[in-house]
Amino acid sequence: MMPEIEIYLNTETPWPTERTVGHYRKLLEQALPSLLSAPPGPEHILSTLQLVEISIVDDPTIARIHGEYLNDPTATDVITFPHGDGLGEIIVSADTAASYAAAHGLDTARELFRYIVHGLVHLHGYLDNTPELRADLFAIQEPIVETYYLDELEP
Repeated sequence: MMPEIEIYLNTETPWPTERTVGHYRKLLEQALPSLLSAPPGPEHILSTLQLVEISIVDDPTIARIHGEYLNDPTATDVITFPHGDGLGEIIVSADTAASYAAAHGLDTARELFRYIVHGLVHLHGYLDNTPELRADLFAIQEPIVETYYLDELEP
């Protein structure tokens, strides 16, 4: 099954814009079949979900959620909740993407797209809590980012 993807812009910062969100929606429509055709990880639920909600937030918001649910009150790039009741939830930080991209000379919109794909790969069953598992996750994530994110957007 192919889940429906909904993206919500829940940040007051000037970036990303609704245009960015619309761009991501189109890219994910194209990329999701490729992700679902990749071998699923041991904890996969993506193919069973009806809906994946993606919230783009700022660092204070993701830090609050990180602290509340994972006992770490620091900002992070992405948090994934595999609810398993037909719903998956991904929360990504636009602030973290912008900071990381600026520090490493990367395109900010591509970095945020990478975080969204990262969350989807988590829902496809891949973890990243050891170097070996992280390498397996990145082996799925990076080809999708490189294949489907072709247009740079201005932050």
